[in-house]
Amino acid sequence: MSRTAGLLVAMLVGLVLTGCATSPDTGPTTRAGMDRVSPVRAAEVNTRLGIGYLERGELQIAMEKLNTALRHDSAHVPAIVTLAMIYEEIGNTSQAERHYRQALRHAPNDGATLNSYAVFRCRRGDYADAEDVFERALLDPFYATPEVAKLNAGACARRSGEYERAEHHLRSALDIDPELPGALYHLAQLYYQQDDAFRARAFLQRFEATGTTEPGALLLGFRVESSLGNVSEARHYSSILEERYPDSREARELRTQVQDDD
Repeated sequence: MSRTAGLLVAMLVGLVLTGCATSPDTGPTTRAGMDRVSPVRAAEVNTRLGIGYLERGELQIAMEKLNTALRHDSAHVPAIVTLAMIYEEIGNTSQAERHYRQALRHAPNDGATLNSYAVFRCRRGDYADAEDVFERALLDPFYATPEVAKLNAGACARRSGEYERAEHHLRSALDIDPELPGALYHLAQLYYQQDDAFRARAFLQRFEATGTTEPGALLLGFRVESSLGNVSEARHYSSILEERYPDSREARELRTQVQDDD
């Protein structure tokens, strides 16, 4: 599973946990196995199984479970959104778009669903549309994790070069959760892009204090410390990156950068 997919799995699990039940609970029947529970419950169980297989990178089996969920409840939004994400993962953006829109027909005001679709629009480069959809997500008074939408809106704005807007969204996310790793990481990246290495280092250190480690942050740490002239600290980041993630894109970028500097 790619990092893109990995970033969404937790969000999808949350979507399942909040429930998006769309069919009435008809109660138990006399049928055996899965069919003895209500269609909504069967859809929830199969969606959880599908997400589990998605986390392990077994996309084909994940899709089978999710389609089974939709046979029990054709309007089960978490299953539809997860299928949309898988279609995006395998490069079928037209099917991804169709599934996201289908989910929004069933849950047009649901914050988590709108956030998922906004992330998709951002990755397609539709930044203005993504911003509008993020704002719609934040209008949902029952959205349990608005900081996630604020984080994603900030990351999207940074990607589009709207640095002031990105800072606003990311700091708003931290107002809700001061230890939100993604917001801390993106702010560190943002300040580094603006040649403010000291503030970049401060937010990177806060990111590291959350106990989160990932190759992008290690590469950023190398670049921040190098820009500040701290050779030993830069080498520390590079050694951890090479040791833990030798096959990562970031490790390859680091090797190329070091070779070019030499």
